[in-house]
Amino acid sequence: MTLALQSPLNGNQTPESSMSPRFFCSSFLSSFRPLRSFSLPSSLLRNSSPLSPFARLQSTMADVESAKRAAASTAVANHYPKNAQWVGIGSGTTIVYVVEAIKALGVDTSATRYVPTGYQSRQLLVNAGLTAVEFDAIPRGTVLDVAFDGADEVDDNLNCIKGGGACLFQEKLVAMQAKEFICVADSRKLQSRLLTNWKYIPIEVAPIAAFRVLRKLTELGSINPVIRSNSNPKEGNLKTDQDFFIIDAPFPPLLIQADIAGGLDGSGAGGVWEVDRLASEIKQIAGVLEVGIFCGKTGPQATAAGGVGGQRPVAAYFGMPDGSVSVRNAIQ
Repeated sequence: MTLALQSPLNGNQTPESSMSPRFFCSSFLSSFRPLRSFSLPSSLLRNSSPLSPFARLQSTMADVESAKRAAASTAVANHYPKNAQWVGIGSGTTIVYVVEAIKALGVDTSATRYVPTGYQSRQLLVNAGLTAVEFDAIPRGTVLDVAFDGADEVDDNLNCIKGGGACLFQEKLVAMQAKEFICVADSRKLQSRLLTNWKYIPIEVAPIAAFRVLRKLTELGSINPVIRSNSNPKEGNLKTDQDFFIIDAPFPPLLIQADIAGGLDGSGAGGVWEVDRLASEIKQIAGVLEVGIFCGKTGPQATAAGGVGGQRPVAAYFGMPDGSVSVRNAIQ
């Protein structure tokens, strides 16, 4: 695994952006572009080992991007609807390849409207010649045919952690307005339980309530929750498109229902929580706009219950190191 292409949000690190904090989503996504190959001067290679550290880094980065492209291509091929009218486009680092795969289908997209989850997603759509429509401009009663997005981590039940790019509120709005949410990622994001490699939950909060939320999270068992800062300390705390703050709250790995059925306690003792229960507890804290845990019903389950859309993906596509794509489907 190579640190260079992991999300910059790891441990207590904070996102880096040279742009205005308001458009952090855009800088986060734009920092991950398809790699261009280049050659090193022969003088640098002549006396090097069979694979120098730099060459290994370059190779690993290319492999990760290839894995993302393969996952996106397969997901779009399997889930992009015929005669699609409304499609959600997320802001994860794989979304560049999702849009690329949509264009590669060669279908008529002139009547299709694409709903982005952030500034850069919108720019990506516009640059691809696709029609972008902001979420608040969707006609009343409209349900998206499908929504594609990435994730920071995905567990065995397809619960997700999202928000590394500070777009979690808009991402959840779009996912919950779609008939089905499809997750696209590389194999590093697949773990048996959330908070295994990705160590904290992003939470979008009103600035005026941030310190109160920090105290409440500590009471719930979070280990040193912090307000996310900009890379430039002079710019202060990072702000989302809603002018809210992001709190990154570490917790022990989150349990799933199988763990509870096996006798483990997910009620919060010692800071150990079951996924859905912790998401609900955090959402109830006054000042919290949204929680970066995507759990609960899938789109079809929500529809069957008389609602619209679900937070949890119906399927997740993971690009593997060997070039294959692993598909996980939610139990309906």
